[in-house]
Amino acid sequence: MNPQTHNRGAGRSRLVEEIEEILRRRLGWNEIAMSNIMWRYIGVNVNVFLDYGIDPNAWLQTLSNLSINDPYWLGMQEGDMYIRKVDQHIEIELSTTNPVSAILFGMLMKKLATPSIHIAWERKRITYLKVFYHLSLKYWPWYNIDYRIISSFNRDDVLKFIAGLFDSDGTITSYYVKESKGYRLEVRISACKRCVDILTFIKNEVRKKLGIIGDVVVREKDSILQFRYTHAVELVRYTMPYIRHPIRRLRAALYLMYYDKELTIKDYQYLYETLKYSNSVNDPKRYRAVDALTQAAPQTHTHGEASPVKSLRLIIKNRVKTHMKTRTKKLKACGI
Repeated sequence: MNPQTHNRGAGRSRLVEEIEEILRRRLGWNEIAMSNIMWRYIGVNVNVFLDYGIDPNAWLQTLSNLSINDPYWLGMQEGDMYIRKVDQHIEIELSTTNPVSAILFGMLMKKLATPSIHIAWERKRITYLKVFYHLSLKYWPWYNIDYRIISSFNRDDVLKFIAGLFDSDGTITSYYVKESKGYRLEVRISACKRCVDILTFIKNEVRKKLGIIGDVVVREKDSILQFRYTHAVELVRYTMPYIRHPIRRLRAALYLMYYDKELTIKDYQYLYETLKYSNSVNDPKRYRAVDALTQAAPQTHTHGEASPVKSLRLIIKNRVKTHMKTRTKKLKACGI
């Protein structure tokens, strides 16, 4: 939920254009296989969760009933989704450096139409993935819709709106409390420092429609709407059918099982450990959107015949290697 000041033109190069062309051809792969590759890439063992009765790929099922008129999109639009009018069309953009969000955003955009993919350089690596789609205004019902419309929503539509905010600007986390010797849940929706009025309005509507109490906190660089303890549990339980972000949905499912005493504290700690983010650049859950996306791309034709094309990962790796060699030679020639 930040001022929309995206700059699509940054860091363009011939290499980026070549990689984009490769990515545009990644169609027709099995979605569950793609999801399994994504989980494996970030270090989550799907089979371990299945042994506990938790399906990490359940997020895929939530996409089937998502229509363009779903208030979930308004929640995304109030979060990280970038919307602007271009002539008689609406430009929609989602961008991320997060590998899990990269997979989710691509799948979400495919619910509207096949998205175009753009990549920009960040920190001299291909880490910033942009997925966007141009849509005719009459097919985007949320253009210029004010967030205050949620006051007219029924209970389920408010939950769908909140789920959209969760999936774009939200966090679902838990922390250990020594006094109770257990874990408590906390849910946050982040926004810019100037967005206090928006968060306050949402907080009041959630209390009015759902009876759930939250707090708006202004921090040094941003503002947050947070729900804690039993209020967080209630909100997560109600929004679970509409949460589509794979990690946030899995964290929510895991905590609800722990809260309902279907998991011991040791089992909860064991399973939750793989879903934690670290601040390290080596955390595979951060800064590797393109790498994860290419690994989840198909390596064979959709008809099952062996592909005459090399592995997509190998193609991109070779493109990068060639580009860096050429760049090094030019720098040496210039005496740099």
